[in-house]
Amino acid sequence: MKQEFYTMGELAKLTSVSYKTIRHYYEKGLLQPEKQTDSGYKLFAQKSVEELQRILMLKYLDFSLDEIKDMLHNQEAKDNFKKQEKLLRAQKEHLEQVLQAVEKIQKVKEDERWEQLLNIIQMTQHKEELVKQYKEESNLQKRINIHAYSTSKTNWYQWILDGLQLQEGMKILEVGCGNGALWICMRDRLPNNLHIIMTDNSEEMLQKAKEETEKYASEFQEKKITFTFYQRNAEQFQIEETQFDRIIANHMLYHVSNDHRPQLLQTCNNLLKDDGLFFASTIGKDHMGELFRLIKEFDSTIVIPTWMSADFELENGEEQLRKVFANVTKKVQRNDLLVPDPLAIYDYVESLPGNAKEILSQKKEACVAFLKERVSEKKPFFIHKATGAFLCRK
Repeated sequence: MKQEFYTMGELAKLTSVSYKTIRHYYEKGLLQPEKQTDSGYKLFAQKSVEELQRILMLKYLDFSLDEIKDMLHNQEAKDNFKKQEKLLRAQKEHLEQVLQAVEKIQKVKEDERWEQLLNIIQMTQHKEELVKQYKEESNLQKRINIHAYSTSKTNWYQWILDGLQLQEGMKILEVGCGNGALWICMRDRLPNNLHIIMTDNSEEMLQKAKEETEKYASEFQEKKITFTFYQRNAEQFQIEETQFDRIIANHMLYHVSNDHRPQLLQTCNNLLKDDGLFFASTIGKDHMGELFRLIKEFDSTIVIPTWMSADFELENGEEQLRKVFANVTKKVQRNDLLVPDPLAIYDYVESLPGNAKEILSQKKEACVAFLKERVSEKKPFFIHKATGAFLCRK
């Protein structure tokens, strides 16, 4: 098939988008011409039509041009429509939640509206999470790296495994499995004959979990450990399997909205065997507070998304769980950080949702210099980790 090329004006007529708009997208680096004629005309290939369609869709969803440029440069063109469908569905779900909140606020008493307004404001932060879906693996790894400087003799995954008390032949469900790191890191210490069902709302994370477990397929086969993967939304969680010995929700319940979390907890209770265990980990109010205060000292305009965990923390999680489970025990891990590397702190903060990435990208040199004055091998920076879990039984 012969490749067709379009000038900027022809592309404008073909797509019914103004010439001025297309030129602006070109100048911002979002649209790239395939070649240029001797007379200086920029020629765009047919793939530019698809790129333009994606730019317009993301603009419709209220992303900035800088955000769109980053998203376009971090994915293959062949995935455009599939990613776009996911983005639209996520946006639709978010708008439905906001609509429900707006409907509810009209029915409550005047003195109760303030809390409802705060809830709506927090919900609008969800847009940042949509951007993260396109670069989740790199951001996740940056946030993991800093925990290499732990002062605990027992790493986080081993601590979880100790709390789960797994036995041979158990059937396990993980809600929000991420990249499957728990099972990969602890594969040498797992008992034999386990059936592990992993679920996640993110197709990308679920695929990553599949790939990681496949790398060690021979080790898992030798232990007769099998995995099943399901893409599931925790806010409307359904699964055909039942009678689980263990259900795990590792640092994910605070991502579930207040309206849907009680139902998810009840569903998990129903899926457990009578002697089963529901294990839900989370963080506390001052988790890594020293780090956040340090970066705010550098630039007070940086917004730290502490709201992300506020709805389900070590301080308020037990009350919620006791409405569903008869027996709830809280365990707190003693595990702080001594970080000698200023770049590890920079990378961690830069990877967070919010405005940190945008601000630090313009001030990286100054920020790194600031951190080097306070963090070094001789004076490692102390960070308190408020981490723990609730062990729940029927």
